[in-house]
Amino acid sequence: MSFLSDFIEYPFLLRALIATSVLSLTCGLISPLIIAKRYAFLGSAVSHSTLLGLSLGLFISGTNAPLSLYLWTLGITLVLSLFLAQSTWRQSLPSDSLIGLFFTATMGLGTLIHSLTSRSSGDLMSFLFGNVLLLTNTDIYISILLAVLIIPLILIPFNQWILTIYDEDFAILSGVPAKAMHFIFVFVMTALIVSALKISGTILVNALLLTPGFFALSFARDLKLTFLISVLFSITTAIMGLVLANLLETPSGATIAMTQLFFLFLAKVIKVILR
Repeated sequence: MSFLSDFIEYPFLLRALIATSVLSLTCGLISPLIIAKRYAFLGSAVSHSTLLGLSLGLFISGTNAPLSLYLWTLGITLVLSLFLAQSTWRQSLPSDSLIGLFFTATMGLGTLIHSLTSRSSGDLMSFLFGNVLLLTNTDIYISILLAVLIIPLILIPFNQWILTIYDEDFAILSGVPAKAMHFIFVFVMTALIVSALKISGTILVNALLLTPGFFALSFARDLKLTFLISVLFSITTAIMGLVLANLLETPSGATIAMTQLFFLFLAKVIKVILR
């Protein structure tokens, strides 16, 4: 059981445990909204666009200034997300086409900039697939601050979020600021994705955003239970994945993603057998 005591003995593992717990709580809360809104592809576009922000952030501040790197990455990605949010708001052209173009352009430009400005790809690889060794106390404070800001932002106008997601036209007619909520939602996703880069990485962060909501919507019978199940599933499986990553000495992002997908698959199989 030494792999469990490691989380108390080693500060970097304790930081990873705290950051993962807080992040999975927030992701579990918004995950059903992402699934219901059919924003999975949009979230993927935002996560891959962070590559551009990371490339510029690494060039400007390097990895030794975590707060500066986070702010640069967040700022650049938020600007990109602003364009994405505007482009996907009630457009006549298919949203998936716009998102696909955004996805390709930002990731390609980010890769090009990094290849021209850096001699090593090691620092970028850590952000692509996650590396808990990079976590600092600053990252924990950022995760907690985001949770404090995002949780009330979702829970207080909860009924407005539900109305906007399930019937946007009626929400607008009812006086709900649907466009503002659309932009806020994209910005919330962006902030969470950037804060999760050291844990899950750009490539695998969508597992934290999508799997809990998909699981909850598959099994919950009412709305409130859906969000409760999503949060519990997110926290439990993310921590289990982190513990397994320490035990097996595997990348944290990949292990968390596969742990969540395993329990999702297992639950689906059990549901089919018991039906």
